[in-house]
Amino acid sequence: MLTDKQLQRRIPYLDILRVIACLLVILIHTPIRPYDIYYYTPSVAGAIYTVLVAVNCNLFFMITGALLLPVTMPDGRFLRRRLRVILFPLIVWTVIYLLEHAFVLHNFTPRLLTSILFHPVEGVLWYVYVLLVIYVTLPLVSKCINAIGKRGIEVVLVLWVLSSFIPFQHGIFIEAAHYNDNMFGAFANYYGYVLLGYYMHQYGLPVFTREHGWKFGLFFFFGIVLVPLFEFLVQSHFHISWQESIDALTCDISINNVAMAMLLFSLVQHFAPKSYDREKHPAAATWWPRLSMATFGIYLSQMIVLRHIVWPLTETWLTKAHWIVDCLVSGVLAFIVCFVLVQLLRLLPHHRFIVGK
Repeated sequence: MLTDKQLQRRIPYLDILRVIACLLVILIHTPIRPYDIYYYTPSVAGAIYTVLVAVNCNLFFMITGALLLPVTMPDGRFLRRRLRVILFPLIVWTVIYLLEHAFVLHNFTPRLLTSILFHPVEGVLWYVYVLLVIYVTLPLVSKCINAIGKRGIEVVLVLWVLSSFIPFQHGIFIEAAHYNDNMFGAFANYYGYVLLGYYMHQYGLPVFTREHGWKFGLFFFFGIVLVPLFEFLVQSHFHISWQESIDALTCDISINNVAMAMLLFSLVQHFAPKSYDREKHPAAATWWPRLSMATFGIYLSQMIVLRHIVWPLTETWLTKAHWIVDCLVSGVLAFIVCFVLVQLLRLLPHHRFIVGK
């Protein structure tokens, strides 16, 4: 259990967002079973499910920006502290997934080893690879944002939001979307979420004000509802396959994901308590930080748990249920099992090198 001093240093809304993001990551993976990818089957339910859960890891990048920018400690000390948190768990879980591919899934290939410096052996580890690069460059980015100030960050974020339309530039616009030959392609990267998280944590967005609230409401409606409807109802008549449309919606840097990330971040930031209170809300003060601190380990272990525990169980229990019920039950169950696994791993010596802090 955290001490009162440790609890006072935590930011409740970021803890809650971290748990939500982790659950959404699992929920987008639960439909992906071998030869049974539900949301690639044309259906209204599949489209809605995809739009709602695709934001997942983007919230993690926003939390990184909110927590770590601006960098106030010396660069060397910052890098030693941050890289140690994720580099050793990445190595450990890379070895675990390699062993799984070799001896359990029997799909090990030499390319898994030859590409390991640039490409993860398991798909979910991509986020940690990107996070490593972000951590290395955060001290430099911190100096940049201090130099350009609030207005400069707003300019960068506007250009980044414009780049989020690239995934939908097919159909009636061009034959296919390409990041490298698009006028906003230079801004289509994950650092947009890092800067967005920093900006919203530092300055906030006037989402709940009478003067500007309606503008953000229109933006959220446009990004989360109208763009997906346009993709499925209009673009689909221009020889765009269902899979291409789903790929556009699940692209991390797409307008629907940007709008959803901003909406979720704003809602939790606005309604979450400013600090924890053990006397008034002892359960919240205990469980939100505890769940939040386990999310990195949950993220790393999720595919092991899904493949070998949750999917076999849900295939037996929910064979006659709607696939969305299957996904929701599987996702929540996977989150719980992963959390228990992380707590057990924390009993080991040097557990930080396995599941992080």
